[in-house]
Amino acid sequence: MDQRQDSLNLRELILNTRAPIVLKNYDHQWNCFKDGLKSWCKHLDELCPDLLQFERIALDETCEPQWERKRTIKEMTALQFLDEHANDCSYWSGLNYKRKNEFPAECSKGIDFGCFGFPHATDDCTFWLSSKGANTPCHYDTYGCNIVVQVFGRKSWLLFPPNNSVLTPTRIPYEESSIYCKENLYAPNAWECGKLGNLKGQCYRCILEPNDVLIVPKHWWHYVEAIEISLSVNAWIPLNCDIDNQIEECITKQIMETFMQNSSDNIKSFVLNPNELTSFTNNEDLFDILEYLLEQKLCEKSQDKCAKGNVIRYQYQYLNESKVEVLKHSFTDLYEVPVMSDDEWRQYLKSQSFRLHLLTGKKDNKSRLRDIQEAMLNSLCSPTVVETIKKELFCRYSELKNNK
Repeated sequence: MDQRQDSLNLRELILNTRAPIVLKNYDHQWNCFKDGLKSWCKHLDELCPDLLQFERIALDETCEPQWERKRTIKEMTALQFLDEHANDCSYWSGLNYKRKNEFPAECSKGIDFGCFGFPHATDDCTFWLSSKGANTPCHYDTYGCNIVVQVFGRKSWLLFPPNNSVLTPTRIPYEESSIYCKENLYAPNAWECGKLGNLKGQCYRCILEPNDVLIVPKHWWHYVEAIEISLSVNAWIPLNCDIDNQIEECITKQIMETFMQNSSDNIKSFVLNPNELTSFTNNEDLFDILEYLLEQKLCEKSQDKCAKGNVIRYQYQYLNESKVEVLKHSFTDLYEVPVMSDDEWRQYLKSQSFRLHLLTGKKDNKSRLRDIQEAMLNSLCSPTVVETIKKELFCRYSELKNNK
């Protein structure tokens, strides 16, 4: 199979797999990484005029998920990061969610998601440089499917199918395009272990090793933890079906920003993810965005041609499962992420819960919402409630347009 056909088949597979898959030891030939992690970090330091801003949190902060709001910022070079975490530390550090254009061009030279069939995704890819223990609280991404390239080191990925009834969605902390769960996968307490035990038969786990590529289908929950110092690069692939989720996220943002208008800075820092604290949108602008998205949806329904902007979006899950299986068998170094056995899942939860014995951190009750406020906000922003609002909004907006 030639390289072009290989990438076309990969694109078909990525857009149609119903469950997570891994390409083992994939030869992506990205030149910027050919000399190893230390060389890449040295190059990054030489080309960056300023110190890098690493997120940091103590390993014993276990009383709740290690939310971004609980982390501090440590400025240092990439080589200092490597030296500092060469041995076990009492904290982890991470240079997280750094877009390609935030780094010098030389540090991303040769990166090309065209090898997976998505050349346009290259400019929007993101970097994650992590020490042992660095983790992303369990969540799912509202837009796109995800291609994750593990460049150096190893990471544990725990994945759960969409729409399961065990994980509890929360919009606190609120981050546009991410829906977290309330359960603490980093260090579950006894009550959480009991609840999470009901996920048996739905827990998919893999350890990504250098050059492995993970495909995460749309809306799959995932909890990610670095096993050692690691670097990964990922890209979300825009999909035609994202427009519904964009409308839902716009509605959620409207609710959140209305709620935040008269709130204290402490409450805002508790409810909003740090990257959302400075991204408030003018009320009229929000309605302009919502109107644009509804018009796109109307065009889609009527099959009229309409402007899609500069983003290339892909049809999703258009092949039947038998054709997907044929595609999978055309790749020799591919495996489906396995489901953990009931015993493996119990042992995993037990192992994670041992971290509670390290507990020193406490919940920050001073800046928390009242229980009634938190329950109300999460109810209004619940994915099922927002979906109902979206459907009603679309019906009413369509009627108004048709009656003109």
